[in-house]
Amino acid sequence: MDNKFFMVYVEGESTPTLKHTSKEGAEKEAKRLSNKLGKKVFVLGTDLMVIPDEINIKVDSYEAALEYLGRKGCVCIQGIAKKHEKAMAAMHKLITIAEAWNKVDEFVPDYGNTNQYKWFPWFIYSDDAAGFVPTDTKASVTAAPVGSRLCFKTEERATQFGKQFIDLWNDFLL
Repeated sequence: MDNKFFMVYVEGESTPTLKHTSKEGAEKEAKRLSNKLGKKVFVLGTDLMVIPDEINIKVDSYEAALEYLGRKGCVCIQGIAKKHEKAMAAMHKLITIAEAWNKVDEFVPDYGNTNQYKWFPWFIYSDDAAGFVPTDTKASVTAAPVGSRLCFKTEERATQFGKQFIDLWNDFLL
């Protein structure tokens, strides 16, 4: 997916004209405006950036993650003891949501890459909360304390994920 776009700005104006998907289209528009208005016109190009906190709003549930990834979902647990079904379903949901979040960050955990940090939420059990609570994040380079399916590109993203989906984490961990 190409996220490149171009904007045309006229000198002395406070807003751009139109968003252009091609450099050629933007340059054509810039020349037209420059000739018409007799002013300097600038073409600025940029890669579209996703605001880091946006994904936690867009993908705030398992269902939203499925939609974002373009999948249909079914949590089907077979051949496992009934007492573990809730934990396995929660793990599946966490993995799916993490996959969507990592897609936005263009992050693919690579345990063969010893220079790539992988951040994951860390929890402690709290009697007051009657469950696990996020306490920190941990970084890993080559070790796999939680596996690559539940790690993130940044410490902030791991913290955000641990806090936002604490109910699923508790279903998984307890």
